[in-house]
Amino acid sequence: MRISQWSVTTVFLAVFLTVGAEIWTSPKKLMARPRSEIKLSCGSDNPYRSCSWTLPSSSSCSNIRPGMTGQCREVQTVIFDASENYCNITVTSVRDFDNGAWTCELEYPDRVDTAFTELIVIEEASV
Repeated sequence: MRISQWSVTTVFLAVFLTVGAEIWTSPKKLMARPRSEIKLSCGSDNPYRSCSWTLPSSSSCSNIRPGMTGQCREVQTVIFDASENYCNITVTSVRDFDNGAWTCELEYPDRVDTAFTELIVIEEASV
């Protein structure tokens, strides 16, 4: 049985933000096929007040608070799930216009931390 390199449809990307000396970041680029599902996450060792994700189209999922889950109002294919330290979104069906920079912002009482990742939407080569 031959397994295609595209058989895995869910990709997890984590962008970790912390205050202090130790900071974790993920790879700067992520590749996905159209219609695949991906999960993006940003987080911190410190609880945040709210988070937001801005998509390459400039649409956003904002004012997400810890404990909230649901569908992004502006983008029907994006679902969010937030905990005390993580702000996760799942793109249920990647589209060509999801290609580009995705920005996560975690808001604290005294500051806002920002992380970026680039999603590259690729087509499977035809043979």
